[in-house]
Amino acid sequence: MELFHRILGNHPIDGALPPLVVLHGLLGSSDNWQTLGLQWAAHRPVILVDQRNHGRSPHHPSHGYPDMVIDLLDTLDLLGVPRADILGHSMGGKTAMHFADRHAARCRSLIVADMAPIAYPPHHTPLFEAMEALDLGGLTRRSEAEAQLSARIAEPGVLQFLLKGLYRAEPARFAWRFNLPVLRRHLGDMTGSLPLGKLEMPALAIYGTRSDYVPGRGLEALNRHFTSLQLASLDAGHWLHAEHPAAFKSAVEDFLVGLK
Repeated sequence: MELFHRILGNHPIDGALPPLVVLHGLLGSSDNWQTLGLQWAAHRPVILVDQRNHGRSPHHPSHGYPDMVIDLLDTLDLLGVPRADILGHSMGGKTAMHFADRHAARCRSLIVADMAPIAYPPHHTPLFEAMEALDLGGLTRRSEAEAQLSARIAEPGVLQFLLKGLYRAEPARFAWRFNLPVLRRHLGDMTGSLPLGKLEMPALAIYGTRSDYVPGRGLEALNRHFTSLQLASLDAGHWLHAEHPAAFKSAVEDFLVGLK
């Protein structure tokens, strides 16, 4: 499946410098990465991707990491990209790891943002319940959606992140850009674990010290699967690229500049 994508910058994507491909996390989209992507695109080609059932990419009843690996491969093939540096956050990080495991020749390097190759207990259910309870048909303006969701979602940052996925499908009708029922049905696939071999390409894991996704057993798993791993920690939670964009940008650039 070809994914919706944004090509940033004026550099050829099949040139001497491989493009940086960015994969968002669950309930996100390429929109979330445009500010950082434009900054990176000053020096190299950047491709921002909407994964299936998110953003402007097609909706599909299946949503697993094997599906998303094939989607990424199809998209790179259609764009004529032989090899890329791949950055993935959260769900996008797992997609990137499994892509690199199955198509190592297409991945020059890997950057995994606040994610590890382990299973996590599902904890997104309250968010899905809040979104499912939203009366989309009765909304006349976005502020009404914000008021309804805020009664169930206490964190302002999470609330605003979710609202980015709400749009006017028609002048009088709001809709979610992500495929809410399919994503909820496949939550176990998203938080679960798939077999992963040894990954030998250069890799950087950036994680938040206030996030519970990586510290501890996540770090152990990353070190177990990667043979050439660098680590960078930020004083942040799971959305570390939004909390500390300058530090995140620098960590990515320093790693890419150091590649041979």
